[in-house]
Amino acid sequence: MTRGALALAFARCLGRASGLALAASVGLAAGAQPEPPDAIMATLAAELSRAMDLHVESLEKPYFIAYRLSDFQHFEVEAALGEIVSAPEPNRLRWFKPDVRVGTWEQDSSEFFGRRFFSSRGEFGRPAVIDDDGAALRHDVWLATDDAYKSAVERLSQKRASLKNRVEAEAIADFTKEPPAAALLPARPAALDAAKWRETVRRLSSVFRDFPAIQESTVRLRVSAGRKYLVDSEGTRLRQPAGVATLIIRASTQAGDGAPLKDSVLFAAQRLEDLPPEAQMLAAARRMAEKLTALSTAPVLESYSGPVLFSGQASAELFAQLLVPQLSGHRPPVFEMEQMGAGIPKNELADKLERPVLPAFLSVVDDPTQVSFEGRPLMGGYVFDDEGVAAAPVKLIESGVLKTLLMSRRPRKEIARSNGHGRALAQGTPGAVVSNLFVKVAEGKAVADPKAELVRLAREAGLKFGILVRSLDQPGGGGGMFSPSGRQSRSSIGAPIEAYRVFVEDGREELVRGLVPGEATLRSLKDIAAAGADYQVKNRFVSSGGVFGSSGGGDEANGLSASIAAPSVILRELEFSKEPGSRQKPPLLPAPLASIKPAAL
Repeated sequence: MTRGALALAFARCLGRASGLALAASVGLAAGAQPEPPDAIMATLAAELSRAMDLHVESLEKPYFIAYRLSDFQHFEVEAALGEIVSAPEPNRLRWFKPDVRVGTWEQDSSEFFGRRFFSSRGEFGRPAVIDDDGAALRHDVWLATDDAYKSAVERLSQKRASLKNRVEAEAIADFTKEPPAAALLPARPAALDAAKWRETVRRLSSVFRDFPAIQESTVRLRVSAGRKYLVDSEGTRLRQPAGVATLIIRASTQAGDGAPLKDSVLFAAQRLEDLPPEAQMLAAARRMAEKLTALSTAPVLESYSGPVLFSGQASAELFAQLLVPQLSGHRPPVFEMEQMGAGIPKNELADKLERPVLPAFLSVVDDPTQVSFEGRPLMGGYVFDDEGVAAAPVKLIESGVLKTLLMSRRPRKEIARSNGHGRALAQGTPGAVVSNLFVKVAEGKAVADPKAELVRLAREAGLKFGILVRSLDQPGGGGGMFSPSGRQSRSSIGAPIEAYRVFVEDGREELVRGLVPGEATLRSLKDIAAAGADYQVKNRFVSSGGVFGSSGGGDEANGLSASIAAPSVILRELEFSKEPGSRQKPPLLPAPLASIKPAAL
C-alpha cells in the first residue's frame, strides 16, 4: 500500500473515530460523492497562482510557495475553589502563514539565521479575515506574501554571502521534492455547550475546598476546534481537521519547613468529547489534593544513589524528556555568525545510525496513523503532515539499534526524504517532530513485577531501599509553576513530584519529598535494567522542532500535540540529593477554609 493510500485509509478511520462522515477525498474509491467547492481553498489557490509570477528586475522569482491557513474557534474557562475566575466569550481566529522560497531546491532562502532575522516581517504570517469574503482574504494573502517574498530575497542574499566564506564538506539540498497531495477532510466540530462546561470546571475546582492545606489551586479548560489548509505550487490541496482540548488542574502548597510543593494533572485530546468523564477528572483532582497534603508532612530524602523505578506517568515523561528531543532529524540551519548557534542543543543521535542507543529489549516506533492505544485516545495523529506528506509509521529504534530519525522536507546526508513528520504551529515553520511515540518491550522480555525487580536490584546493591517515581515534572517548568521545588533543576530531567522509598525488607512504600535528580542524559537510557508490560500513555505538547529542537511544551497547550506510550522502566543507577537554599515561611494565619464549611455546589 502506498503512503498516500495508507493516509486516506487512516482518514476513513479518523472520520469513524470522530463520529464524522468523510465527505470526500481525492483518491477515494470510484463512486464517492464529490465535495462541494471550498471557497477558501479556491481563494488560496488563485492567489498562489498569481504569486508565482512575482518578479522584480534583478531579483529571482519564487521557485516554491506554500500557503497554510488555520481556522479555529476558541473557548476558555478558568475556576478556583468553586468560583469562575475567567470566562471570556468564545472567539474565532484565522492565521495565514506563507512559505515563499527563492533560489533552487539545492540552495534556497530557508534555514538561515542572520543578524536581522528576528526583525523580518514575513516570518510569522498574519491574522486573516474570519468571513468567507474572497476579496478580503486575497488582500490579506497578498500583503503577507509580499512581506514573505521580500524577506526571502534578502535572506537568500545574506545566506549566499555567508556560505562563500565557508567550505562545506558535502552539499545537501535545502528542500525535497514530494508528490502533491489532495484531500478535503471534514472540519472538527466546534459546537459546545459553554454553560455546561463552565459548570463542570467550577465543580472540579470546588474539590480543593475540602483541603485547607492547599494554598493555591485552579482548573482551566481550553478548547480549539476547526480546520487547516495547505496549498502549494507543486499542486498540493489539503483541508484537514485540527484542534485540541485541554483541561489542566493545578495546585500548590508548602511543607512545614517552607519547601514549595506543586503539582498538575493534564487531560488532553484532539476533541472535547474525548476528554474523560467528569467523575474521572474529579477523582484525579481529589487524589492530587490528597497527595500534596501528604507531601507537606512527608520526610525529606537527604541523598540516594541506586536503582530507580519510573512507573506510570513518570516513565512516559522520562522518555519524553530524554529521548524525544533527539529523534528529530531536522538539520541545523546556517548561521551568519557561528556563535549565534552556540546555545542550540546538539542532536546526540545524529551520528548514531545503526548503533545501539537503548537496551536490546526495547524498540521505538512513531506512528501518526494511530488514533488510540489500549482504549485511550491519542493526541498526535494526523492524515498528512504540515508539508503535505502522507502520515506513515516510522520504525526509529529496533532491538535497541537506531535505524532512522524523524524527517521533514529538509533532508540530511544520511536520510534524503521526508517520512511525514514535518509539523508546525500556525505561526511557525515545519520541523521534524514526534506524533504518537511508542516505546515497546520485546516479547517475553518484560518483567512481571517491576517493583519486585526494583527491590531485588536494591538488595544486590546493599541498599535498604530503592526509589519508585510515579510522577515526574518537566525541567525548567514545562508544567510552569508546577516544578515541585519551584526551581529549575540543573539535571536534564525534571524533579520527581510523587516518589517513594521502597524498603527491601518488606516492600513497604514511604512517600518522600525534596528529591533533586543528578545528571540524566540520553546515555542514561542505555542503563535501563528492566522494563514492565504496564504501558502508560502521556498526552503532551512538544515544541515545533526546527532549530529549537522538539522538546518542551509540557502541560501547556503552546506546542504541538503528541502522545508517548511507554512501560515502567528501571534505571540501574541514578543519584538524588537534597535541594539547597533558603525558603519562604508558610502563611502565619491558618487557611480560612479550615473553619468555613462551603455551601453545597
